[in-house]
Amino acid sequence: MSPQHFASVQEYNTAYPDCPIPTDPAKRHGLRGYHAAMRGVADDVTGSETTLTVEFLPGGAPSPQEPDRTGMVVATRWGDGPVLVLARDVSLRSAWKAITEQWPTRLSGVQAALAPAAAAATE
Repeated sequence: MSPQHFASVQEYNTAYPDCPIPTDPAKRHGLRGYHAAMRGVADDVTGSETTLTVEFLPGGAPSPQEPDRTGMVVATRWGDGPVLVLARDVSLRSAWKAITEQWPTRLSGVQAALAPAAAAATE
């Protein structure tokens, strides 16, 4: 299944104001996200073959000391557009755990890792 696509962060933030991507670079870069050991996740889903980072919104993936949150998992070009929505209304802790247990380097691998969390969110 193809992810929902937004051309820009502004377009995404308008559609999902409860789970925004911070527009301030310092806040955005402070979020805990997944980027395959700083190499980036290769976009083999849309055909762009660019490298992406996986963002957990709002507020980044919760650390072990933080309470879990429900939100969105998106892929961006290092916090800039385009924005690809990978999962909605999921446990951000479960999504983080599912991804980091597999350490995918391609976007299709991230989608596969998220599939159980995304299915649980729709039940």
